[in-house]
Amino acid sequence: MSRKRIALACAVVVVGVGSVVIPVAANAGEEDGLGAACRVADQATAWWASGEVSLANKGDRPVRDWTAEFDVSQGQVTIDNPWAYELRQDGKHVTVKPIGDRADVAAKGTRAVKVGINPAGKGIPKISGCKVNGASGTDTGTGTAVPADSGSFVKDHTAVHLMWKPPAGGAEIVRYEVFQDGKQVKTAKDTMTDIERLAPATRYAFKVRAVRADGRTTGFSKDIVLTTHAAPGQDKAKPVIPADLEATASGPYQASLRWHAATDDVAVTGYRIYRNGTKIQEADGKAASATVSGLTPSTAYRFKVTAVDASGKESDPTREAPVTTAAAPDGNGVGTGAPGDFAATTATKQDGTVTQHYLNLTWSVPQGVGQVSTYQVYLNGKPAQTFMWGTGDPVLPVPTGKASREVLVGAHPGTTYSVKIRARLGDGKWGAFSRELTVQTGG
Repeated sequence: MSRKRIALACAVVVVGVGSVVIPVAANAGEEDGLGAACRVADQATAWWASGEVSLANKGDRPVRDWTAEFDVSQGQVTIDNPWAYELRQDGKHVTVKPIGDRADVAAKGTRAVKVGINPAGKGIPKISGCKVNGASGTDTGTGTAVPADSGSFVKDHTAVHLMWKPPAGGAEIVRYEVFQDGKQVKTAKDTMTDIERLAPATRYAFKVRAVRADGRTTGFSKDIVLTTHAAPGQDKAKPVIPADLEATASGPYQASLRWHAATDDVAVTGYRIYRNGTKIQEADGKAASATVSGLTPSTAYRFKVTAVDASGKESDPTREAPVTTAAAPDGNGVGTGAPGDFAATTATKQDGTVTQHYLNLTWSVPQGVGQVSTYQVYLNGKPAQTFMWGTGDPVLPVPTGKASREVLVGAHPGTTYSVKIRARLGDGKWGAFSRELTVQTGG
């Protein structure tokens, strides 16, 4: 019997005495009210990205049997919860299905499926071709369904020109609301506008949201931060060179820079950081330090810093500060980027009449290997789940000392598991495994 026939045969489920009858849609597509939107999270990098497939059921029945599909521009895709979803990747094409009845989409409800993408330093990945049960959904690429900056710039010392892209999704937009430093200052029908009568040499933060035909508003764009030019004749000189630049290695994959603030006849609005003669990143005008990541172990680098003022004038560079990164982890335990103090205990939770078993994992965050926001759990020698911090809604703060998460292993008492964990290091590579533990779920 086909999956569709099985689902139709079970379209009425009765649970317990006096329970209600719940019809379940089998293999419902857009015609049954099920739609999909796919996106790559805003925090994506060339080393690691998280994505999301958002399913929305506008119908009056839960949907149990669904298949979501999308294409990824590059990289290997993993599923955040392999106990609820089955993920298959064929080249760039990815398919996600629920396992059993663990991932229904409730009537008039939504479900978010989290995935991880490892682009291995080949650029920020993109998602396209999003659909569910064969019906096209909405691709939101590398952003969310909000307006996005599209080349805004400073016109002169009293005006800026804001430009933005409309939000994805195809809904009819009737106008845009423009906010300056948190206060609405303008309404626009087009995707651009001028903001005038600003103060010279002043930093402003703008954001935009769209208003749909039904009166609902989207979320806000990211802040569009611009600093007006200095008034004519006001800014006559370029900034003084930042003083006393120091560079120190922070493990194999990053370096820490410190300097004394530069001065200017009007104001210093930012700093530019150069590595081996090439500009690699910028810092705010109030900054006196920066961290440079993505470096190679046991490698010598030369850094210098310049200051920039409100009129765009750049100071002469500091003297070059040399630094050599630490050696790479040797793969033999301590110092390899392996999570320390790894511990695992078992616990249970009730899911209706079913007792689900969990592993509660705790560990110490590896130090000196850059920021660690992603971990991978192995059960019985195979990858089982990926944990990611710094993403989501709300955003989970990245742990710096101790970390803990739980892993669902199913409704199987008396089962023995071997478990270990590893971290994705600052250069995007996986570090060494923690010690491996053996645990058994309760009876």
